[in-house]
Amino acid sequence: MASKRRRSGSGAGAAGGIGCAPFLVLIVVALIIQYWWVLLIAAGVVALTVALVRTASAPPRPAKVPPPKPQPFVAPPRPVLAGDDLTAHMRAQKQAGRVRDMQEWDYEWIRLAYPGKSVREVNDIANAHFARGRSIGIDSGDPSAP
Repeated sequence: MASKRRRSGSGAGAAGGIGCAPFLVLIVVALIIQYWWVLLIAAGVVALTVALVRTASAPPRPAKVPPPKPQPFVAPPRPVLAGDDLTAHMRAQKQAGRVRDMQEWDYEWIRLAYPGKSVREVNDIANAHFARGRSIGIDSGDPSAP
């Protein structure tokens, strides 16, 4: 008995498939060339859909909080004075106002008493006069006397 050679089934089918492939490739290339704008729009829609899905599924970003603005320094409110404290405070303010008025009057008198002196020299004389606790208007002290 003669043995028969078997042919593989893929050998006969492969030759038919290779012959058809170039035509299919040409058809696909022709479709891409003719409908390139449809493919571009489809790629854009896919990219947009992917971007929307990713941003929707991502956790939200924490909100940016601007640093607090520096607050200006505000002195604490003074305590409200009443009764004897208020009376003593008003007397002290009145006395300080009188002393200030007398010192202004003394400064003018010293300025007129020394017409040739500069402003700096008159200030030095007046400061020395006030440091001794003298006032022309209060105790008739002479500013030129030591």
